[in-house]
Amino acid sequence: MHQLLPANLKESTTIVAIAPDPLDKLGDIIPKVKARTDDKFLITLLADADHATIDRYGLLNEQAATRGRFLPHPTTYVLDKKGKVTWKFTEIDYKVRPTNEMILTALKKLP
Repeated sequence: MHQLLPANLKESTTIVAIAPDPLDKLGDIIPKVKARTDDKFLITLLADADHATIDRYGLLNEQAATRGRFLPHPTTYVLDKKGKVTWKFTEIDYKVRPTNEMILTALKKLP
């Protein structure tokens, strides 16, 4: 995503991913992403192993939770510099994600 940002948004945009994995497992994600993007890893990773963030935002996949896997429904937020959510995309089907164009459009609307 970062490589798709126009120059004027690269400096002012931070990409953060929250994973339902323990902190010691987050490092395993970096080589996988780098192999797919052939670029620098420019994402801040946060661990949510106790699913506190998932629960707080109401994103828990109840079906997965019945099997002991506390996974979120995939969600993308765009926040302004004050931390206010200005755009949100949540989908129950984990295979459906927002397009890069949808996210870029939301980012371009920020003041």
